[in-house]
Amino acid sequence: MALLALVLMWASSLDTDKAHRKDYGLLREVATVPSARAARFVEERLQAVGVPTTTVPSDDGERLRVLVFPADQAMAARTLLGD
Repeated sequence: MALLALVLMWASSLDTDKAHRKDYGLLREVATVPSARAARFVEERLQAVGVPTTTVPSDDGERLRVLVFPADQAMAARTLLGD
């Protein structure tokens, strides 16, 4: 029982920030925006140049993250920074 308690104490002391962060596989974040309207604007800009997007809530739950595949990341950055 004491061994189990030690293992649980050790596990709870690990950096759990990554553990609570949602993993979206290969997708990479190209923008964090404050509202759904802003997310739609970013999505439309990227989709206009052929970059498929996915929007998910940020870790803090107050903003939205716009994600793309790694192959499209450079094009997405150029498109968004060109505005």
